[in-house]
Amino acid sequence: MGVVSSMTTAISGLETNGQALAVISDNIVNANTTGFKSARTEFQNILAQDLSMGGAGGLQIGRGAQLAGVTNILTQGAITRTERGTDLAISGNGFFVCKSDSLGQTYTRDGSFRFDKDGWLTNLNGMRVQAYESTPEGKITGKLTDIRIPYNTIAAKATNNVQLHVNLDARSPVSLPLDLNKPEETAQFTTGIQIFDSVGNAQALTMYFNKTADNTWEWHGMTDGANINGGIPGTPTEVCTGALVFDQLGRLQTNSQTVVNANFSNGAVPDQQLFMDFGDSIDDQGTGEKGTTQYGSKNATFRNVQDGWAAGVLSDTGIDADGVVTGIYTNGQSRLLGQLAVARFESTERLIKLGENQFRESIQSGQPLIGKPNTNGRGVVMTKSLEQSNVDLAKEFVDMIKAQRGFQASAKSVTTANEMLDEIINIKRQ
Repeated sequence: MGVVSSMTTAISGLETNGQALAVISDNIVNANTTGFKSARTEFQNILAQDLSMGGAGGLQIGRGAQLAGVTNILTQGAITRTERGTDLAISGNGFFVCKSDSLGQTYTRDGSFRFDKDGWLTNLNGMRVQAYESTPEGKITGKLTDIRIPYNTIAAKATNNVQLHVNLDARSPVSLPLDLNKPEETAQFTTGIQIFDSVGNAQALTMYFNKTADNTWEWHGMTDGANINGGIPGTPTEVCTGALVFDQLGRLQTNSQTVVNANFSNGAVPDQQLFMDFGDSIDDQGTGEKGTTQYGSKNATFRNVQDGWAAGVLSDTGIDADGVVTGIYTNGQSRLLGQLAVARFESTERLIKLGENQFRESIQSGQPLIGKPNTNGRGVVMTKSLEQSNVDLAKEFVDMIKAQRGFQASAKSVTTANEMLDEIINIKRQ
């Protein structure tokens, strides 16, 4: 009977609108959940009953609605700034990759990460963030693994090369050679540099310059005798020496040098190799202008760089837009520790929600395409940032009203069908 079937049809409306309200409620309560992606219900009508005998159409009655699916809305959420260096957000397409023993490999837009007590980069639930491994030399490899911050000490490196670029005043008069016993009193120009020995001890080296002939300068690198094996404390000791020859245009023509005594004390490797780079001399196929010069202006130092460092421990970390994790050490050095992986999918709407802000791939979503950030359509990583939920509360409230009205209307259909059945039953009584 049509009255009974209309009641069944109305009940399907109660079910579908109730399911819609459940999805809407889930969206609303997660409006402040980091990286949450809203969802919406998709309905389909149930196959209609065909009253025509030959199936010609025109006499079909619908039998209600059913839930066809729940679609994840993977639009970009608002990105807000934070003060934590391990708070990350993806601007664009893609997901961070996490791994745990219980859930295996999962994917998330929630970048509220932190380092645990053992140095592993994890999310709030202890799942380890996946990244491309870095070699000890700081080269990023193609191996995907857990990322860990090493709290070991970076070994010291002895200084082998010093770039010292100065201008020596061409107006200076020719003087006597430097008195090695009284260098401060007899030098025409003095500048200081710092180098490191093999165990990381900083060694102060004073450079003395004297003009010994037109366009020719001698130089001496000296340190306190206490820093040299066999030296006398308080007495200047020569470490290296050489000569600089310029052409008539003030350009560096020749740079000659000799290491006299680089046997630093306190257990350092003896005979440390040390090269003083004063610039690109003409004799070495250079221009003679990119480095030390002899122009008619005051003596001055404008570059002082050396390639050694002391031992250091990790003091901070940083992550750039390409997801490269860099360790910053107390000795001023930095090391690449890894590069975060970002996964994208052909059909992100088909991912399976696992809870805890995690997704898992499905047959419909396709396999993950894991790669480096900012490559092949993957988004960039933003540090000290978090992606907020993409829930639009105004839209959810409107959808809630629609679901509520749909539920009320379906309930009214049930009561109307019930009243019609009462009338049928009362026919016999009359």
